[in-house]
Amino acid sequence: MMIMKNLFLILLCGSFLMAGNVAAQSSAEPAEAQTKRGPYLTNRFFDNIFIGVGGGVNIYHGNSEKGRSIDRILAPALDISLGKWITPSVGVRLQYAGLKAKGWTDSRSAYATGTPTASGIYHEKFNVSNLHGDFLWDISNAIGGYNAKRVWSFIPYVGLGWGRSSGNGTHANEIAATVGLLNNLRICDALDLTLEARHLFVNDRFDGVVRGSAYEGMWSVTAGLSFKFNRRGFKRAPQVVVPDYTPYTNKIQALENDLEAKENKIKALSDQLAAAQKQKPETVTQSEVAPMAIFFEIGKANLTDKEMINLGYIAEAIKKSPDKTFKVVGSADKATGSAKRNQQLSEMRAQAVYDALVNKFGVNPKQLKIVANGSEKEPFSKPVLNRVTIVR
Repeated sequence: MMIMKNLFLILLCGSFLMAGNVAAQSSAEPAEAQTKRGPYLTNRFFDNIFIGVGGGVNIYHGNSEKGRSIDRILAPALDISLGKWITPSVGVRLQYAGLKAKGWTDSRSAYATGTPTASGIYHEKFNVSNLHGDFLWDISNAIGGYNAKRVWSFIPYVGLGWGRSSGNGTHANEIAATVGLLNNLRICDALDLTLEARHLFVNDRFDGVVRGSAYEGMWSVTAGLSFKFNRRGFKRAPQVVVPDYTPYTNKIQALENDLEAKENKIKALSDQLAAAQKQKPETVTQSEVAPMAIFFEIGKANLTDKEMINLGYIAEAIKKSPDKTFKVVGSADKATGSAKRNQQLSEMRAQAVYDALVNKFGVNPKQLKIVANGSEKEPFSKPVLNRVTIVR
């Protein structure tokens, strides 16, 4: 048994050394063989499938093998595997392992053969079958990064399944656990040479002899070939570039602010109109045409579409009185601006109304006279109403 344990340790140490050498050489490899880190694209169900077959030796250890000649307990081993790599470092495998087992027993058990030795020990032989599912961990890829051209991959695994011993017209079925080391040596893209060391753990009664031990088992060492089906290998997931939407969000925010400002302006104009509509009309005694007021925004002298409509009505009334002269009186509110600025505003407002009546609506300019009162003579009691030009 010490030989098997030493062989197991040799494979373990050799794997680490080889993995280190391959990692050290990776910088000299071509670009397609360089190691890569994840994440990787999820492969399809039938991608990275492999099948393997191998042969070697089984060495069973039960209750009576200690100190016995190892050549009498060596038996042929056979492995048949079907597996899949889910990621470069994680895989699953279904494997049949076993074939034959040989050992020693100190009683006439179900698998004992021949006559006992001088010390009363029987030689036993039986068939072994172990069907188990394994969880594979490729340490080479997990630690060194994925490299499709890596020469040596070191893969420990654990498994659980069903074990069966049979012979001499009897059999036993047990739950069986396995631990092992799988070493893949790359031959080409499709083919690997495999070296595998494995230990099987079963109940003490597996060989038909119960001596009170917790378990007994079997060491196996095999060599074989593993064929990898297309599609082979893994592709690294492309880096996700998150677009910078800041310019768009800033533009949207600016539009929202502009819309809010315009809504506030409309509300202010509506309030001004409502206030103006509540004003009592002046009694006109000197003319048949009632005075008409054209209102402006604070600090401005431009006419709105609404006020242009009102000027149209004023123009019609003026044309119906060709023998009358009308004053176009511009004003500004003294609550805002300097007296000089308000004088300028009143002139600009009166001029804007004059120009619209003459140029747009065809009023005879001889019927119009411009008067600019600035903010000294406010026609109304509220500042918002004194930003006005009155045609009387």
